[in-house]
Amino acid sequence: MEKKPVLFLDRDGVINKKKSDYVKDIHEFEFLPDIFNAIRKINELGIIIIIITNQSVINRQIISEKKLNQIHDYMLAILAKNSCKISKIYYCPHHPDENCDCRKPKTGMIKQAVKDFKIDLSNALLIGDSDSDIQAANSMKIKSIKIKTNGKLNELIKDIEHIFFK
Repeated sequence: MEKKPVLFLDRDGVINKKKSDYVKDIHEFEFLPDIFNAIRKINELGIIIIIITNQSVINRQIISEKKLNQIHDYMLAILAKNSCKISKIYYCPHHPDENCDCRKPKTGMIKQAVKDFKIDLSNALLIGDSDSDIQAANSMKIKSIKIKTNGKLNELIKDIEHIFFK
């Protein structure tokens, strides 16, 4: 089991600006203010960051999986240029009506991360901006914080520190 603390982050509305429709290419991907500073601080605390995100944009046939991967590669490259590290991105491509095991509030993405990273969930935290994020955390008995959509992750650093290092 990984004893290092793990922070699960939702993507849209937590890392990048949530739009009224979907992020369809890199030109529509807009980082939230202070996100680089927040992720850097979290990295400096020795916390592993994993993104878990519902991306039904694929199965709705709005963009291809290849295009989503380009958006994620762009996001990771810009984060890296700003000295920010994300260990992995898990995404669910399914439409809400498909009843898959991975779309939040279901827990498939978290379970896959636990398997891949050998995570001790007693040392994990999930931050998201929707009820489905928090429901997924609750189902896995993970501590969670609901952030305002397009809110400031930077304002939660003290809370994150307290949860992991109290």
